[in-house]
This record gives sequence, C-alpha cells and structure tokens, in this order.
Amino acid sequence: MLLAKLAVTLVVLGVLGAKADWTALLARVAGADPLWLAAGFTAKLLAVVCAGERWRDALRAAGERVPHGLAMRLMFIGLFFGQVLPGALGGDMVRGWLTYRGGASSAAVLLALVLDRLLALIGCVALLFLGLPHLVATAPPAVAWAGPGAVALLALGMVMGLQADRIPLPGFLRRPPVRAVQAQVARLRGALLSRAALAGLLHSAAVHFCTVFAVIAYAQALDIPVRVLDALAVVPMTIFAAALPISLNGWGVREGAFVAGFALYGLGATDALALSLMIGLSVTLSSLPGGLLWFSLKNSKGH
Repeated sequence: MLLAKLAVTLVVLGVLGAKADWTALLARVAGADPLWLAAGFTAKLLAVVCAGERWRDALRAAGERVPHGLAMRLMFIGLFFGQVLPGALGGDMVRGWLTYRGGASSAAVLLALVLDRLLALIGCVALLFLGLPHLVATAPPAVAWAGPGAVALLALGMVMGLQADRIPLPGFLRRPPVRAVQAQVARLRGALLSRAALAGLLHSAAVHFCTVFAVIAYAQALDIPVRVLDALAVVPMTIFAAALPISLNGWGVREGAFVAGFALYGLGATDALALSLMIGLSVTLSSLPGGLLWFSLKNSKGH
C-alpha cells in the first residue's frame, strides 16, 4: 500500500512537473509580495489552531475535557507526525495516544478520533456546496455536478452507517462483538448531535475557510489571477481529493486537483501548480512547531 501511494505521488508530480514552466514559476516566487505571503501562511497556522479547537470539541462531545492550550499542542504534534509518517492516519494515532496518556479514556479517545474526522468531512462538504452555485454557473454540468454528486453519495452512506445500530439483526448475528459495534455507533450518533459537535463543525468550516483564504492570498502574492468565487468553488474539492488515502499525505493528488479545477476558470497549469505547492509547503512548515512541542513534551516527562 505504501509503495502504491508513493507511485501515485511520484507519477502525478512527475507528469505535472514535466509540463510546468519552471522558469516562469520561479520568477513568480522570486517577485512575490512578502505581505501576502505572510498573510497566506498565517491563515494556514490559524487553520491548525481551529483544528485544535475542533479536537477539543470532539473530546467534549465524547465526554472528556481538555484545556484549549493542550488541545492546540496535541493538534500541532499530530500534524507534525502526519507529515513525517507515510500513513494518512499516523498523525491521528499519535494525537489520540498522547490524549490517552494524558488521562482520557480509550473509549472516549477512539470516539473523538472518528468524530473529528467526520466533522472535518462535513465541514468540507458544507463549503463545497457553498461554492456550488458558482461552479454550476461557470463549469460544464458533467464537471460541476460530478464532485458534489460523489460527496452526496458519501454523505448518504454516512447517514445510513449511523443507523447501523437500529437495523434488526437475525439471532445468529446478535453476538457481543456485533452488539459492541452497534453500541459505538449509537454513541457516535449521540455525540454527533451534541452542542459540542456543532461547535466542532463551526471550527471545521473555519479550518477550510482558512485554506481558501490562503489560496487567495498566495495568488495575490504571486500575481496569479484567481477570483474569490473561483477559489471557493475549486478549493473544497481539492481538500476533499487530498484527503483520499491514495497518495503520500495528499501530495500529487492535491496538485492534480488544483490544476484540473482551476483550468475550468482559465488558469494555466503552471500557475495552479504554484498555488498547490505553496499550500503543501505551508502545511509542512506549519507542522514544524509540532516537532518542537513533541521534544519539549518528552523532555518534560523525563524520557
């Protein structure tokens, strides 16, 4: 699986890189406006802070409470390991383990991890449908409705999955493992309908809005013509695509989605690739404080 993800990343980046005008790309970066660059990077840092609040909300919905500062530190550490480890869930596992080591129950941590992922997905879906009117008005129907249609099917499957505990089962399936899964589904549904989960959904939307703003800011910095509505229509689909576990931490898939999405609005492949690389680099750089926090955490525990 790891080799397959590596292959997808290298092939997509190789194809896009071979077609890119690197001279023009480097010229844009060299002449970038530092204030807009700082604004874009600040937005990506703020996205991590909002994600930390979402993690705190998910834990609260699962019955555990952690301080704001601790939730933020855990999110930064998880982001760092999410960039270092090749698996898509590596950062989640580290964040969950550290939360458990901090005194939270294993059941609550597991529930919060699933809920946090669901809230991130729902926030992205909400943002996607917010940009849908502009996408429908400007893109071919087959393209405009393909992404939302797939997301709608995914949402339908999620809703049906959350009803799994209410499905009547034959006697031979009413075993303790099956009942345990049904109990977890019931807990997840209850947590998802709580006030804490609603707050987490707002923080999730804020995370994705920060990414949209960062794309707009980097476009301004590099003098790339990207309108706000264009970014709102394209960026949520790229976030959703990059979250798919088919490449190394979204690299390659994100770049391909940027190039394909912004091509609908006349943006050249080199400019779209530049924006995607800026977002990827911002994620990597914003994860570095997590490494420092991890080492300070180890030192404070005497390990």
